[in-house]
Amino acid sequence: MAISVINKAKGLFSQKAIERAALMFRRGDDKQLISLLKTIGSIAPARYHRETFKQLAEMVEKEDPFVGVIKRIVLELNPHCLSKLIQNLIVNFMVLGRGIRDKKEKEYHVHLPNFMVISPTMRCNLHCKGCYAGEYDTTGELTFDELDKLLNDAKELGMFFFTFSGGEAFFRRDLLDLWEKHGDCYFQVYTNGTLLDEAMVSRLVDLGNVMPMISVEGNREETDFRRGSGIYDKVINAYQRLYEAGVMFGFSATCTRSSAEYMSQDEFIRTMIERGCKIGWFFQYIPIGANPDISYMATPEQRAFLHKKVEAWRHSKDFPIFIGDFWNDGPYVDGCMAAGERYWHVISDGSVEPCVFAPFAVDNIREKSLVEIAGSPFFTYIRNQLPYNGEDNLLRPCMILDHPEVLRDAVHKFGAKPCHCGLEKILSGTIPEDLDSYARRIKAIYDPLWEDGEKEKYLKSLEKEDKKELLERMNLPTSSRS
Repeated sequence: MAISVINKAKGLFSQKAIERAALMFRRGDDKQLISLLKTIGSIAPARYHRETFKQLAEMVEKEDPFVGVIKRIVLELNPHCLSKLIQNLIVNFMVLGRGIRDKKEKEYHVHLPNFMVISPTMRCNLHCKGCYAGEYDTTGELTFDELDKLLNDAKELGMFFFTFSGGEAFFRRDLLDLWEKHGDCYFQVYTNGTLLDEAMVSRLVDLGNVMPMISVEGNREETDFRRGSGIYDKVINAYQRLYEAGVMFGFSATCTRSSAEYMSQDEFIRTMIERGCKIGWFFQYIPIGANPDISYMATPEQRAFLHKKVEAWRHSKDFPIFIGDFWNDGPYVDGCMAAGERYWHVISDGSVEPCVFAPFAVDNIREKSLVEIAGSPFFTYIRNQLPYNGEDNLLRPCMILDHPEVLRDAVHKFGAKPCHCGLEKILSGTIPEDLDSYARRIKAIYDPLWEDGEKEKYLKSLEKEDKKELLERMNLPTSSRS
């Protein structure tokens, strides 16, 4: 069993404590809530969790804007969906999973990811402009049994959170049965939203452990331009169904040169909150996949402005939504997450890519165990480069956009195969030259920003970390505290 009897007992205690905290959120009983969070923090097994609960107590005391996000989740979710979020995402993934993973790393002497992205199919009913997955082979797919084994093997290593992508995941109706079978896990599913009819939403309520992230390109004009006429209305209708049913859901937005301005406006985030989104993810268009186009990329200045806006939204009570910015949030996740540092990407033929946006592979789950893949020379080499080029600016963490020579070097050094056609364009020719130019421009913008406060803020956040390698990576003294 992935979770031992002792850990199950700890998990039950944690779940009941957090459910009690949620009840206090509902009642608005902040005084009792603060006391409970402090109590949980005092008895949590790991220093990281002790510091986290203490910080949550302080946030409630100071009426931090993030408390508004928590209250929306507690008040608006279906009770079953809320219970699954607490048990599977918070307790199993964040608390128990970490303990299992730490033990397995010592047992196998290898660094393990804490989650993975899985694309079981590359079939899709849309043909979006510049889709990163638009050139994958759509004929082969991972079977139900292969997916079932993959999740079981991952849980043995402490993974209880999985992102499903594609392709359009909801093409595979058997995935609903898979998510039900693995009722101790939490699943984030990127989707275009067009297949989320009433029957599908009803099944998601019954499951409780699935969180759809529906793609939107900002406003109606940009969404219909990139995704097809009428798609914006279908997205909004899907939001409405999920909201009325009490399912946890959010938006996924890809910044392009034409959409970045609107996506960085308060109006966009207010609209997403009004539609019921509790979470939102921002990505950057990168020139891979269908018809790569450098001119479609958001400029470095647009990316920097989005970073500024996201930080402002996070510190404002007017925007009670959790926002993740995949390319600008390096300091929150200790830099690049690829190659198993925190995650990897399993595609429909079983190949394992270091990142969703780095579609090259050496290893395959049909040929190797997850432990073997984690310790593969290809992935180990990439992880050992962190921080890339010896530069500690985690606002520029990416080996595709910010340090593109790192990906090219790793691919050539280990003979990694391209996972779809056309990828030679990002290894040689004009696109690599353009990416190198982009990297120089983002460095010129972000290095002063990093030194002018962002670095200091990150170093302070490390004070609650248990992992010595993070401190060593930033050339800081380590401690024996636990």
